[in-house]
Amino acid sequence: MTKPYLIAVDLDGTLLNDEKIITEKTKQTLFDAKKNGHKVVIATGRPFRASQECYQLLSLDTPIVNFNGAFVHHPLDHDWGLFHTPLPLETAKKVIQTCEAFEAENIIVEVTDDIYLRYYDEF
Repeated sequence: MTKPYLIAVDLDGTLLNDEKIITEKTKQTLFDAKKNGHKVVIATGRPFRASQECYQLLSLDTPIVNFNGAFVHHPLDHDWGLFHTPLPLETAKKVIQTCEAFEAENIIVEVTDDIYLRYYDEF
């Protein structure tokens, strides 16, 4: 047997194609990797709620990395731990001030599964 590897996959532009789906070929490749003893994990900038479907579709049983590493947990093992490292408040304020300086149409802030909008619109 080959030495087991940790295979970390991003979602957008990596695991998901342009139509935002996991192809059967990709899915089968990852199932084969798991069958051969490798560990597959998702590492994405998305929040868990936006990556959970892919996690389930691939029948993963590993931790998951969300928010570009700011939130790491194991959806199936609550004893594994939960690691959440949000931006420091002062950094977040500077990001918002920069968005305002560039006259961004809207500002959306997401913390774990809470979403904050400057202005609500249907889009």
